[in-house]
Amino acid sequence: MSKIEKNPDFLQMARTLKKDAIRYARVTGLNFFQDSFYNQGFTDKGFEKWENRKGDIDPGRKILVKSSHLLNSLDVEDDGKSKITFFSDAEYADIHNNGGTLNIRITEKSRKYFWYMYKATGQGKWKGMALTKKNQFTVVIPQRQFIGHSETLMDDLDEWLLNTIIKRFKTL
Repeated sequence: MSKIEKNPDFLQMARTLKKDAIRYARVTGLNFFQDSFYNQGFTDKGFEKWENRKGDIDPGRKILVKSSHLLNSLDVEDDGKSKITFFSDAEYADIHNNGGTLNIRITEKSRKYFWYMYKATGQGKWKGMALTKKNQFTVVIPQRQFIGHSETLMDDLDEWLLNTIIKRFKTL
């Protein structure tokens, strides 16, 4: 008497694999982008260290990590059928991730704040800011990319997917 073998349900296997791949990519991606803050740089094809802060008044503190708001603002926007989008909802995320120039208007309110800070700290920089004749300050923010396309991350996801497929087919 011969044994009748049941064919595997490949469609169900594909659905399960897709669900697991989305979950793996979501967790791995978030961890990968959060690691940029701990590593002080971004990894695409290779690691690119961030530029140090100028006039660092808080040495020893990691760059872009003070309250951890930016770090903790990373999330997944959409688990779509063909892609996952990572984002940060911090209002200043884009200027840090891409770099750029800020023009900050000097108002009477800001001058009052500068005087307040001068009286509280005694630091001459605040007095200089309060007495400036300028109407605005121009601040150049260097790019400190922490999120974006990464060949290293994509290679990791590809390797996981291939190994998972092989492992699951070996169990049949």
